[in-house]
Amino acid sequence: MNSFKAEFLNDFCKKVLLETGVPEEQADIMSSALAESDLLGVKTHGISRLNFYVEHMENGTINPKPQFKIVSDFAAVTLIDGDRALGSVVADFAMKEAVKKAREIGVGIVSVRNSSHMGTLSITTKKAAAEGMVGLAITNTSPIMAPWGGAEAVLGNNPISIAVPRGEFPCVLDMALSVTARGNIILAARDGREIPMDWAVDGEGRATTNAAEALKGAVLPLAQHKGYALAFMFDVLAGVLSGAAYGKDVGSFVPPDHSKPLNMGHFIMAIDIQKFMPIDEFIDRLRDYVGQIKASKKAAGNEAILVPGEIEEKRYLESKEKGIVLGDETVKVLTELADKKGIKFMS
Repeated sequence: MNSFKAEFLNDFCKKVLLETGVPEEQADIMSSALAESDLLGVKTHGISRLNFYVEHMENGTINPKPQFKIVSDFAAVTLIDGDRALGSVVADFAMKEAVKKAREIGVGIVSVRNSSHMGTLSITTKKAAAEGMVGLAITNTSPIMAPWGGAEAVLGNNPISIAVPRGEFPCVLDMALSVTARGNIILAARDGREIPMDWAVDGEGRATTNAAEALKGAVLPLAQHKGYALAFMFDVLAGVLSGAAYGKDVGSFVPPDHSKPLNMGHFIMAIDIQKFMPIDEFIDRLRDYVGQIKASKKAAGNEAILVPGEIEEKRYLESKEKGIVLGDETVKVLTELADKKGIKFMS
């Protein structure tokens, strides 16, 4: 295992993206998103994914220099064509538009089509929270999950994030609708580790602990039929409503498939809290609510009750101080990518 400062990884990502043709402002947004994912402990969406983004850009399924197009624009609603952009980049643009609308009329909803993998959604929703607003984001993903009762990957695990301000660190929900992110299975396969039996099925629809076999099959929805139903509805919001691809029509981000566009869709919303009450009053009420939760009776053997986003907050602070730990295989992949781009990763 190797430990790296977030600033170093951010700088390295930016250099690679610039060498791949990404404009500087967009490279800043994307590299920050990857480094922050690792700081939060969301390693499945951190720098370990950089090589996949680069491969997609080199093969045309992601556009390194997109020109966003406003397809339609109304008081509270905007539809954007992302021009095959990096997902985190067009999501940043979309949230800024949503915040602008929310500041004017209370709510802003921005739908995005023709995008790509959005990465860690909370990075986008926290940008609204930083403006004193509620941020919400939903995206569809490559088809990696079987419907409840099925054995074939026909829908994404279609994550959702909601962030609400409460001082320095917001309360944050960020969850996919599979038992686990497929990225965890990819990392397990890369490291030769087994996975829990309830994570996925193999290509024949049988439960498996073999990560490599699971990658030939499908991840399973959390909470059984409930997770499937939510994933279905989120694809309606992110994919069907936006005009993006949906279900099996969404392109494959990992493993990379360059035979068709990714064409992922996002549903992004900002709600201006101050249209309901002063922001300080909201934060006071939220802190009181958090206090009630934390002061409630704890289960036997449990020392503390956490609220959404608190685990990631602790990981962020710890990783910021001690560095981000990357596995040997990830370092090997990044070193190969650096050599390919004529950049040093490790001296």
